[in-house]
Amino acid sequence: MKPAEHFGKFCLTLTQSEDRWEGKPLALEPWQKRFWREALDDWRSVVLVVARKNGKTQMLAAYALWRLIYGHGRPEILLAAASDRQAGRLFDAAARFVRRHPGLSELLRVRDHEGVIVREDGLGSIIRLTSDPSRLYGYSPTDVVCDELAFWTTPNLRKAYAALTSGGGARSAPRTFTITTAGEASTRHDSLLGSILDAATDCDDVSRSPGLTVARMRDAATLVYAYEAPTTDAHDVDALKLANPASWITKDYLRRQAANPELTDAQVLQLHGCVWAATESTWIPPAAWAACARRDRPLVAGEKVVLGFDGSLSRDTTALVACALDDLHVWPVAVWERPAQAAPDWRVPRQEVDDAVARAFESLDVVELACDVSGWPSEIEAWTGRYGDRVVVVPTSRQAMGPACDRFRVAVLERDLSHDGDAVLSAHVGHCIASPTQWGTTIHKSHPDSPRRIDCAVAAVLAYERACWRLTNSPPKPLIAFTFA
Repeated sequence: MKPAEHFGKFCLTLTQSEDRWEGKPLALEPWQKRFWREALDDWRSVVLVVARKNGKTQMLAAYALWRLIYGHGRPEILLAAASDRQAGRLFDAAARFVRRHPGLSELLRVRDHEGVIVREDGLGSIIRLTSDPSRLYGYSPTDVVCDELAFWTTPNLRKAYAALTSGGGARSAPRTFTITTAGEASTRHDSLLGSILDAATDCDDVSRSPGLTVARMRDAATLVYAYEAPTTDAHDVDALKLANPASWITKDYLRRQAANPELTDAQVLQLHGCVWAATESTWIPPAAWAACARRDRPLVAGEKVVLGFDGSLSRDTTALVACALDDLHVWPVAVWERPAQAAPDWRVPRQEVDDAVARAFESLDVVELACDVSGWPSEIEAWTGRYGDRVVVVPTSRQAMGPACDRFRVAVLERDLSHDGDAVLSAHVGHCIASPTQWGTTIHKSHPDSPRRIDCAVAAVLAYERACWRLTNSPPKPLIAFTFA
């Protein structure tokens, strides 16, 4: 019997205990059977992105129990989520299945206080994990079951995921199963899920149908099933339904959710459409930014560019970004980010920055270096002495940046610029919080101490703005000439 068929029959022996399914067996639906037929092949990692309320928690709980009972080599299954509460829901679902199944209650023992389900013969266990990465080492899992990966956005959670998926130890390799909804647009480029989806869309084996993308990354042994409503309209229930394959999620239900005054349109799209939806504070929607990526565009030595420079001394990021005059293609030349575990006295390596600027002037035809002066006056003075009037200081006041940010955003939405898909630049663009002013929309961090940096995006705006001026010779505001006392 094939694994998917065996798993489906096992699910039928489990009794559900929630809502209208109380007392009914866990019968897999056609879309679930299709998913499991491929998911249970020889993949190291499987990711299913599907809207909420499509039965994902029940499926994962059933899978964990099936692997505990029928897995080989003393199975150790770890249940993990972005929060202890989420991991607890997954554990509780598995525990309820055990308690309502006479056969399983004899084979397995549930230890609620420890968060463990163990085989009575001592040859396997399911373990509910804390999301604290310092407590995740020391396991040797056969399977890692992750819930809501879209919310694994903090450095600690990324460490936790690395600890979990690298913890095979003596095992040949742990198999990772992940089921999640989409996240918020502003976290798209910070999340592990966002990184996985980017890799999936770029792989060679991708099949697409309305509302569903299936990617098979064979070199990485990773399978991705990603449901996403093909719409940005929270009231387009026909499109929303495409991201909700479960039969019980009806268009009437989705229509009621869209009309719910307690949910914003962005929340409806995210939760019920798996859309990384933009909110009112989103500067550039992730999908619009991704649509401008041109990864096959070669970077030609000697081409005419404008460089944008945004510098920080220690807290944030220093970035040097180029914009080609030929086609307004944007890419980071060099970026210095404060490491997550940096010492308190960490500083941007100023000599490295100076060397990178020199290399850029040597390898490219730099017509202008547009700088934000903050924190770097001595370097800008030296660059001015070296490169003359090609070095300018651009005002970063709201009066100047409002129109510049608006023009950059419109260029993205109209696809009048392109970029190389760089992960850091994409993340910084995604981090930008937009605020309307009388001069236009300005961008900033969510709060001054936020680790979600935007400096690379600011440098890109400076480079693009000055490149456009160089092409049209009609600046919106005169530049401030840099002088030294």
